[in-house]
Amino acid sequence: MNESLNCRRAPLALLALLLPGCASLRVGAIPSLRRPSAAFPAAAMASSPPSLLTRALSLARGGDGAAVTETVSCGELDADECLALCDEDGCSVVATTQLMRTLKLCVYFALWFGLSTGYNIANKVRLNSLPLPWLQSAGSLLTGSLFVIPLWLTGIRKPPKLSGSAMMTLAPIAFCHSLGHVGAVVSASAGAIVKASEPVFTCGLSALLLGQRVAPLTALSLIPIVAGVALASVSELSFTWLSFWGAMLSNLAFAARNIFSRVSMDKPKGENMTPENLFGVLTIMSFLWALPFALIIEGPKAAAVFAASSATTAPLEMLKQSVVTGLYFYTYNEVAMLALNKVHPVTHAVANTLKRVVILLACVIFFHTPMTPLCTAGSSIAIIGSYFYSLAKGREKLKKAD
Repeated sequence: MNESLNCRRAPLALLALLLPGCASLRVGAIPSLRRPSAAFPAAAMASSPPSLLTRALSLARGGDGAAVTETVSCGELDADECLALCDEDGCSVVATTQLMRTLKLCVYFALWFGLSTGYNIANKVRLNSLPLPWLQSAGSLLTGSLFVIPLWLTGIRKPPKLSGSAMMTLAPIAFCHSLGHVGAVVSASAGAIVKASEPVFTCGLSALLLGQRVAPLTALSLIPIVAGVALASVSELSFTWLSFWGAMLSNLAFAARNIFSRVSMDKPKGENMTPENLFGVLTIMSFLWALPFALIIEGPKAAAVFAASSATTAPLEMLKQSVVTGLYFYTYNEVAMLALNKVHPVTHAVANTLKRVVILLACVIFFHTPMTPLCTAGSSIAIIGSYFYSLAKGREKLKKAD
């Protein structure tokens, strides 16, 4: 049967997932590999089968008779299901579905780390040019709103359809998102020492709001992560009380947002409420929350600050910096939401903590800041802490399985 169906392992088919025509991807559409339809005579099956690359190109071209991706039986592979490229002549196995899920999650985290690093660098640059954090925060949310709305209007992404009750449910989540973003911008890089405690906030809120118990060993494993990132941050970045309270506000607000967002994704209300659409809606609502506060707090002095900043930076350059930073902010948060939907909230928070080490190192390189021995030691402690956290979570899963 395997021979007649022409199922074979071919890792090169992974390239097909990167081609433009992969919008037709239908993972999980078929529970097992089927025999060819009677519409395709056996004689055709006996002829020389198309190569995997040919099937990949057929998938990219689309149209009648094009190859499609399907979930099939792995046959001789040590897995239940595999992703395959299939056409009328048979199927070529790409990889196991578990491997594809793992690769997808790795891509999410790589994009999250990379875009977040770009955002932090761009944010420092724009605040140096125009020090209006409240208005800059609102500007980032506006940029994200203007980014996602055309995706809905053009049909590139299916627009969400929300009921009035769903909007009321999302309103406090959007408020937390807006407040967390403003707090992060106000604290800037100087608040990194306090932001390192985000896993602690997430553990507490997970237990309080979701009823999820955090095992003692898991909780203890968070200590070196927090301590290591704090040590790495404080050795390089100056500390102020403004940044301290801004970072504390950001920690609490973002942890609450992540928890409530996960609840919302598990029980969606309305149509087309995917994680990325949920974040798009939250961004628009957050902008509506942030704008009044920004105008009240910084509106009266905005003209004077802008005039002073224009003496050193061209207005068009300041606008460009603000837009680029807003795009970084929107895209990295959307990817973070996708990652959040795939992992435990505490795992997400720990990854967020380790991400700060990456950001710190990137900023050291970009701004030519010398890296002290304390910074190196702190980064190492944080990485070791993440290892102990993984061991603790693994032991937790084993106990639940027993």
